[in-house]
Amino acid sequence: MEAKKDLKDIAEVIAGYSFRTALQGKEDASLFVLQAKNILDGSIVDENNLDGIDFENYRSKAVVKKGDVVISSRGSFRAGSVSLESKNIIAASSVYILRLKKETVRPEYLAIYLNSIEGQKQLIECATGAAIKAIRKNDLENISVAMPSAETQEKIIRLYHTSKKLQKALIKKTNLINNINEVVINKLLNN
Repeated sequence: MEAKKDLKDIAEVIAGYSFRTALQGKEDASLFVLQAKNILDGSIVDENNLDGIDFENYRSKAVVKKGDVVISSRGSFRAGSVSLESKNIIAASSVYILRLKKETVRPEYLAIYLNSIEGQKQLIECATGAAIKAIRKNDLENISVAMPSAETQEKIIRLYHTSKKLQKALIKKTNLINNINEVVINKLLNN
């Protein structure tokens, strides 16, 4: 059995920035906004499709850094690790930033754990709200995280990536079979 630690013991939880007005995209922006929609399935943060904004004077701890883990704060609680640091990125209020305190925890592992059945169960149990579930910062900080050794974390990350590759290959194969079926059916119907 792996040791468990509260999230607050391994990461600082930082709330995203609350913008006063609706975000309006800008082409040549120097600042980009990470929103919940940018946290994709598969523990990936879609850093290529961030909205650029014209927003120079902000004071917030919600600036995202390489190695951070981000998690949506409402709706479905998806988590992802941030790998790019080439952009100035600020997290919106729909996202919490988890800034790791210890190098013994791999960001990818934490994202995978939070997206796992066990992690999701804990997130859903402490979520509040009727129509759209939300998680409060204090509740998120008190979630227990299984803390395996660095070697086991690496194994989990490799297994996770291998599984995702196999899922993609299976989807490709299924689509190919469906396309072949369609062509054959159309040929048989048109004879």
